[in-house]
Amino acid sequence: MNRRAIMTAVAVLALAGAGRAEAQDAQAEKTILAAERAVHEALMKHDLATFKKHVPAESWAVDPMMGRVQTSEFLKVFDTFAKDLTITTWDLTDSKVIWIDPNTAVHTYKWTGSGTFQGKPIPGTVWSSTVWTKRKGQWTAMFHQESPTEGTPAPKK
Repeated sequence: MNRRAIMTAVAVLALAGAGRAEAQDAQAEKTILAAERAVHEALMKHDLATFKKHVPAESWAVDPMMGRVQTSEFLKVFDTFAKDLTITTWDLTDSKVIWIDPNTAVHTYKWTGSGTFQGKPIPGTVWSSTVWTKRKGQWTAMFHQESPTEGTPAPKK
């Protein structure tokens, strides 16, 4: 076999492998997006069991309401937090999954909605990201952060 034929065969095999990886990642992305929504719904429905299914106690979060907190500490106040939080509308848009490796991905998205926390209005638009990792066959949220957009100037064009 000549060198050109070998190089062509290698290129075809590499592309075939990349196609399978993309298909696998596409399914994983659907799973991650569904899990992200499930976590939000669990908070709003005060559903601790569903929350814990997707968010392990050793994970962390950073947000304007709680600051930096380990989930094990958040779980101690979950019921109080959930009762203080009233969401009337919400959606996740502009999702982008950034792959770190086959078992780790960062999901970035825009949360928009309305509601209150301890009777005060919550930010209507928040850019968020969650680091998801696959452990024992299940995608779990290991780190989450939120950045409100109110008061942030638009970038100059």
